[in-house]
Amino acid sequence: MRIYDLGGILFDEKGFEFNLHKEHPEAPLSPNYVDLRGVFRNRKMRVMIAGLMMPEIMKMKPDRLIDLPESATPLVTTLSDMTGIEMISLRSEVLKGGAKDHGTKKIINGNFREGQTALLIDDVVSSFAFTKFKAIPILRSVGLELLPTVCVAIDREEGGKEKLAREGFELKSLLGLHSDVTKYCIEAGLASEKILQMSLKFAEAAKRYALAI
Repeated sequence: MRIYDLGGILFDEKGFEFNLHKEHPEAPLSPNYVDLRGVFRNRKMRVMIAGLMMPEIMKMKPDRLIDLPESATPLVTTLSDMTGIEMISLRSEVLKGGAKDHGTKKIINGNFREGQTALLIDDVVSSFAFTKFKAIPILRSVGLELLPTVCVAIDREEGGKEKLAREGFELKSLLGLHSDVTKYCIEAGLASEKILQMSLKFAEAAKRYALAI
């Protein structure tokens, strides 16, 4: 699997800590870590992934594509080129709770008009879908009409899809972390059966915590 070859997913039986563990240190560790930055910077993979996303995007006909910086920016740029739909970007410091305090003080890069429809695109959705829920009210505050869909390459299958659904957003993902990526890696001898069991245990816990709020 090219995603694995390009370092897009790492496996470690010692486990990884996530934001979830800051509030729930008792949660089991995740044996996998997804980082698609390198994948999206590989031209062939980026074009292939964009090509798989393109049909759904063309059906929705948004006025603007929105990337959530900075992981998804190369992918959304390619999608914009392929679809002919302009893209805009929410500034990274705004997502982190800051603000641009110089120049025009714009919070969004790119051109748009109030009332235009926009489609949110990201690399991965995790249990709490933190970045999406930070972005949604900010984007609405500037007059954008968000389409009721969020597109990602990988769903970690840990509650993010259900949390988005509660707020009226349908998640469209190309792959599921456990049902597709991890399963394939185990079949290919790239990960152990123990990794799968740890993955499912973490996914169950993460979903429980995410949906309790």
